[in-house]
Amino acid sequence: MSKLDFSTVLAISIHDMKNSLNRVLTAFDDIMDSETGECRCDSNVMAHLQYEARRINDNLIQLLMFYRNDHGLYHAQFAPVTVYELLEDCWLSNKPMMDHSGLQCTIQCDEELIWILDSTLIEAVIENVINNTVRYTRENILLSAELNNGWLEIRIEDDGPGYPTEMLGRRQLDDGSTVNRKDGRTGLGLYFCALVASSHSNDECTGWIELMNDSRLGGGCFLLRLPQLLNY
Repeated sequence: MSKLDFSTVLAISIHDMKNSLNRVLTAFDDIMDSETGECRCDSNVMAHLQYEARRINDNLIQLLMFYRNDHGLYHAQFAPVTVYELLEDCWLSNKPMMDHSGLQCTIQCDEELIWILDSTLIEAVIENVINNTVRYTRENILLSAELNNGWLEIRIEDDGPGYPTEMLGRRQLDDGSTVNRKDGRTGLGLYFCALVASSHSNDECTGWIELMNDSRLGGGCFLLRLPQLLNY
């Protein structure tokens, strides 16, 4: 897994999932009447539960990918995919959480655009980014995809405060430097995104990600660039 020790990943992932599970259990305590056992459903608590559940799911997906890659067990499942439908599926799975937060999501993509990619992994990347974007954006999210000089560019943009300066820039698999514990950020999510992007490569080009603060909505922009795959 490109110089990133799996035992370190496992320890960080377990720690993050433990924290999320603790928050889930605390939320359940808040909505359950201690005497009657009845549920006092609160929309804010339910939205928080959904967010934490998605974080745990993201961690498990990432952990499985890291393990398979570390042990040479991962084999990409490339196939032609209608990109608009991929973006739409990601939007629909996150729509309840967006609706609760009062967020609007727009998709900009040619409905006929088809690209060869591993849809399961790319969807996991988009879901991971959306889940974090929902937390920090103000009102709007833009999912877009287009072709640019033989590359597929997928963008997730928002109108929030933007990414911290230390997170900006292009990411490829290098020495695992994105993984740290500073300010509570492990960097595993970004490492996972970079790993998925790099798994999409041809003889000359390898996929990569980039974090920018030049969103068309005024906030942050996550860019995923995937090369054209001729032999798969």
